[in-house]
Amino acid sequence: MARGQTLKNQGGELRAKAGDTLTFDSSGLGALIEALRKRGYAVVGPTLRDGAIVYDEIGSLSELPAGWTDEQAGGRYRVTPRGDQALFGYTVGPHSWKKYLHPPLLSLFKAKKNEDGFTVEDGETPPRYAFLGVRACELAAIAVQDRVFLGGPFVDVHYKARREGIFLVAMNCGQAGGTCFCASMKTGPRASQGFDLALSEILDGQRHAFLLEVGSEQGAEVAADLPTRQASPEDHQAAAEATARATAQMGRA
Repeated sequence: MARGQTLKNQGGELRAKAGDTLTFDSSGLGALIEALRKRGYAVVGPTLRDGAIVYDEIGSLSELPAGWTDEQAGGRYRVTPRGDQALFGYTVGPHSWKKYLHPPLLSLFKAKKNEDGFTVEDGETPPRYAFLGVRACELAAIAVQDRVFLGGPFVDVHYKARREGIFLVAMNCGQAGGTCFCASMKTGPRASQGFDLALSEILDGQRHAFLLEVGSEQGAEVAADLPTRQASPEDHQAAAEATARATAQMGRA
């Protein structure tokens, strides 16, 4: 699909292309998860488990940590209720996306014994993951991994195979914690590149919505399946205020 090609969304009323900014209600996040699963992606996102917000494979909107946040400081971590129904109202937790991109254990090949000796088969086929809720600082970390494993004269073929199957849905931060410092490093709290889609969560009174930025042709194709509408100036303002709030909350530099 050529850059700039437009697509109709689910309702047939709006077209999306790379660089566009749209909006949808929070229930539309379920449509995003379904659109990714329909394309063969295993969706990995935040979920509440064992007293922490961790990354794991999810199948529906109900598995996201609605209404939960985390409190972090030096040597301290705990989850607490937020008092609202924010789905991404937490900071970066104890897990990272690296365990999916560069797993500690990898099957390189399989050997089967037969009457004539043995036969060798290829190892596991890399799964296709859609990462939901990647923060700007995590995108910066993935970019470093890409530079190390893909950018030099010796390419890690296993990392390359996994990385090529990844769809990235970034989440711009609306709050920061006591150990956050991305603003001072120019790596957040808003994602500026390296994503297929980027979201900003908007909680304004009774309204719960997401601002959606399309970052790639693949992202535009997925956005075409969502119940989106054109973003208003108020949507942009609400998203900008959330980012500014997160910047002001940075605990370190």
